Amino acid sequence: MRLTKRQLQAKLDALTSAVNRAHAARAAIYEHCESVYGTNPGEVDNDTFIDACDGGGGSASGMTAEDFDKSMRLAMNMSGIKPPPEIER
Repeated sequence: MRLTKRQLQAKLDALTSAVNRAHAARAAIYEHCESVYGTNPGEVDNDTFIDACDGGGGSASGMTAEDFDKSMRLAMNMSGIKPPPEIER
C-alpha cells in the first residue's frame, strides 16, 4: 500500500495519539498495582495481562477487571510473592 503524504501524516498522528493514550493508561494501571499489590505486571511477568492488554501478542483482546485481579494474583504466586487480601469488587 502506498499512502499520500496527507494519509501518511494522518496515520502518524493517529499512532502518536494512540501511543500517548496507552502510555497514560499503563501508568495509571501500574500505579494502581503498586498501591494494591505492591508490585506491577512487569515485575511478576503477568503474561496474561501483557498479551491481553499491552500488545504483547500483537493486537490486544482486552480483559475484565476481575480477570486482571486473578491474573495478578496468579503471577504473584508463581513469582513467590504472597498476594494481598481480596480487593473490593
